[in-house]
Amino acid sequence: MDGNNRWSIKNSKTKFDAYSKGAQKLISVSEYIFKNSNVRYISAFALSNNNLYRAKSIINILKNILSDYLDDEKNISRLNFQIIFFGDLSFLGKKLEKSKKNKKKKLLIFLNYSGRKDIKMQYTQRNIISNYDNNSFNKNLATNNIPDPEILIRTGGYQRISDFMLYQIAFTELFFLKKLWPDISNNDVKKIISNFKLIKRKFGL
Repeated sequence: MDGNNRWSIKNSKTKFDAYSKGAQKLISVSEYIFKNSNVRYISAFALSNNNLYRAKSIINILKNILSDYLDDEKNISRLNFQIIFFGDLSFLGKKLEKSKKNKKKKLLIFLNYSGRKDIKMQYTQRNIISNYDNNSFNKNLATNNIPDPEILIRTGGYQRISDFMLYQIAFTELFFLKKLWPDISNNDVKKIISNFKLIKRKFGL
């Protein structure tokens, strides 16, 4: 979900307007994907661990956006999917509202998350758990019981992962768009899903 700040400059909008549009875009794109495909999980990297070092004004905007768009029970209850938050949410100073119904389709929003830290936590577990294997490793990741991503879409033009799900994306198909996040369209997503279906996935075999 990269490019909100650049979108605000490009369109002469405030940072709040840009992040608001970005939040609305996340919900609308998720609704489109869930409605028009058999996808059951969508993961959104909304805030990395390193992003917390940005200006305090930006972090406060993000907190307000979360309250306005993602922490409203009325907004959440109308959705046909469940919202689940991952990461260290202590920086928010409060708990985010969660969908009360356990719906089959889920939007996973990662806030103050680090793929590196997720993996480093396993070294602590290794000293505790005997006969440590891949299953044990997976169970202690933040994404326990969630399938590894099949598609990763990064907007904003940068072709890097930026510390997102470093372990889980070993065989994920990567798609990079020059478009800034608020400008991504349902048609962009549709094209990517269509291209993904044409890929013969070998998983290293």
